[in-house]
Amino acid sequence: MLAFILTLIVVSIYIAMTRQSEPLKEGSPERTVQIYIDNILKDEPLKAYELISEDIKDNCLYTEFNNTFHHSYNRSEVETTNLVKVEIVDGEAIVTVETSSIETSIPLGSTERKSRHTYVLVKEDMEWKIVETSFPIYCS
Repeated sequence: MLAFILTLIVVSIYIAMTRQSEPLKEGSPERTVQIYIDNILKDEPLKAYELISEDIKDNCLYTEFNNTFHHSYNRSEVETTNLVKVEIVDGEAIVTVETSSIETSIPLGSTERKSRHTYVLVKEDMEWKIVETSFPIYCS
């Protein structure tokens, strides 16, 4: 029984450590969302901020965003980001992604947590920019 539990733990740790999100198509709205999330998880707020639309930036200065961006995602809680669907309607892209993480606990094994987030993007200067998320873009 102990060998089985140890095997489960080793396998779940291996899966957690080797899971990575596949890069999405460059220039697509879904890739913009993927890069935005990756930048937040890598603690690179300026790169994330650059992916927000000018309308949002008018009401959310970088200094405000920088002080609060970490509320969006917790690096220890997100391991993969997977595309659920993309819809383009009247020049807006609606991107739904699913983030997941695996928690390993002894002796129970592992548990996978998943959550879905929706983003709305528009084209600005030929690039997709985020105008809305399913959680607030935090600014003071």
